[in-house]
Amino acid sequence: MPFSSVSRQWATPLVMSCFLLMAATGLMLFFHWHSPLQKEVHTWLGWGLVTAVSLHAVSNLAAFKRHFAGQRLALALLFVAVAVFVGTALVRPADGGKGASVSTVVVQALSRAPLHTLAEVFGLTVADARQALAGAGLEFKDDSTSLDAATQGNRDQVGKGLKALAAAAAPH
Repeated sequence: MPFSSVSRQWATPLVMSCFLLMAATGLMLFFHWHSPLQKEVHTWLGWGLVTAVSLHAVSNLAAFKRHFAGQRLALALLFVAVAVFVGTALVRPADGGKGASVSTVVVQALSRAPLHTLAEVFGLTVADARQALAGAGLEFKDDSTSLDAATQGNRDQVGKGLKALAAAAAPH
């Protein structure tokens, strides 16, 4: 059996399975429904998809050449894909990519703030803030404990705590 037929035999199912997993984990990441393991799988599976697509392209080179011969739309789409990649690879934030988004900075600052400051930020009394956080399953030793300390740095729990405070602060 020649190499190309073995490659075709494995390349197409490999591309399909890698794509399916990349799509599923990508959707989970987009909607923030993922576990840390899914994020890791998505990141590393990218290499599997690159390998599978490369193997698929090499094993089907003659068919690809025939397909793209005279196909302006297909060639234009490939050109656009390459241009988007190059364009996004060259664009860097003004700070050189070292900074975080505004929302990330705000959440980090709030998570490090003591309970009494969080209550003030959300326009709540300390007792109301403590009650809202308890409803989210978070207990604070004292008023100087931060959300980060109370959640032991668990980002999901920090998010639940901030949502609980926002809900308690919302007009009823």
